[in-house]
Parts: sequence; C-alpha cells; structure tokens
Amino acid sequence: MKYFGRDFRTNRSFSNKIDASENEPIKFSTSQASRKSARPLVKRVNVDMPWYQPFSVVGSVAVFLIYFCVLREENDLDLEFNKTLYDRIKGLEKEQLLQSYRFNKEHGKNVDDIERRLKELEEQENKLISP
Repeated sequence: MKYFGRDFRTNRSFSNKIDASENEPIKFSTSQASRKSARPLVKRVNVDMPWYQPFSVVGSVAVFLIYFCVLREENDLDLEFNKTLYDRIKGLEKEQLLQSYRFNKEHGKNVDDIERRLKELEEQENKLISP
C-alpha cells in the first residue's frame, strides 16, 4: 500500500534560542519552498472521444432548456411556487404585523403603514365572516 501522508517525525530540534535572522522576512527565491513544484489538482486524462460529442451534449442541453423554459405549459406545481408564505399559513401576516407594530412603537418608528395593513386584513376577515 502506498503511503500518501507526510512523515511529520523530522529531525528538528526546538530550542528557545532565536537567531537574529529569524525576525527578518525570508526571501522566497532563496528558500527551500522555491524549489518545490505544485502538483496539479486535476489530472488531465487523454480520452478518445468522437469529434461530435461536445456538439451533441451542447445541443441536447439546449433542446432541454428550450422545452423546459419556453414550450412547457405550467402545471399545478408551478402555480404553487407563485404563492407567498402568507397565503400558505393563515394568520401569519397579521401576527408579524402585530410584532412589527409593537417593535416600532417601542423604538419610536413610524407605524402608519402597519396600521393601514392591519385595517385591511381586519376588513377582509369581516367580509369572510359575514356574507
């Protein structure tokens, strides 16, 4: 089995002595790091593929996107994406408006828009209750 890791058990001796050169910047061109070469992350593999393969792939993806984005009719699932969270959860908008109203009142901010929307919601609720 091939060992891929580094051997960290090197023959370094650590001491409390600090050389005068340790406080100075190390010049890269004279350091041992300049002699190292970086390994490529992805190996380039020569694969025998037909000359028309890239055109075939691009064409297939283009046809799929044209169908999916342009030609396809909307179905029930697509219409579900048009709904807001307030349409899905009854009473959520009113609760959030009330919390915003309390917060803005405490911090001295304008609450006119919130009051207006709360009145609209109450009118809609009254219309639903009394036919």
